[in-house]
Amino acid sequence: MNSLTKIVPNVKKYSDYLFDINKGKTPIMLSGLTDTGKVHMAYSTKFYTDKPICIITYNELQAKKIKKDFSFFDDHVRIFPKRDVANFDYIAESKDVLHERISNLNDIMENKVPIIITTIEAVTQKMIPKKDLYKNLITIKIGDEVSIDKLKEILVSLRI
Repeated sequence: MNSLTKIVPNVKKYSDYLFDINKGKTPIMLSGLTDTGKVHMAYSTKFYTDKPICIITYNELQAKKIKKDFSFFDDHVRIFPKRDVANFDYIAESKDVLHERISNLNDIMENKVPIIITTIEAVTQKMIPKKDLYKNLITIKIGDEVSIDKLKEILVSLRI
């Protein structure tokens, strides 16, 4: 694993690529890589730049395949799933995906997740704006004493 990553900076094109990334030059287009080569390139980029990586692919099956390929290099990879849309029955909709999306967003905000894999559909789905999501954050920890009346007051004031 590390021996593969250590070879890459010796390639001139790759060192130019790293230079561009570190200078903030974006977007950068890469082509001609195999699926495995893409994963190696993304991991090496993370390894040498310590910048977060977001891989956007065409469907969830491909996202899961990329995550599996990443397990050779790193286990700290997350999939940002698309939201299940069930217009006919909101109550039947699974909340697991919603919780996973919010958990991933929180970890991204706190720089806890180095590599995110997602789909075009997932990134194009409408979401609550970041400023609105985080301004309405209430933190209650185990052992905290909270007045129910005060909590009700806060929750009612958060209604949109």
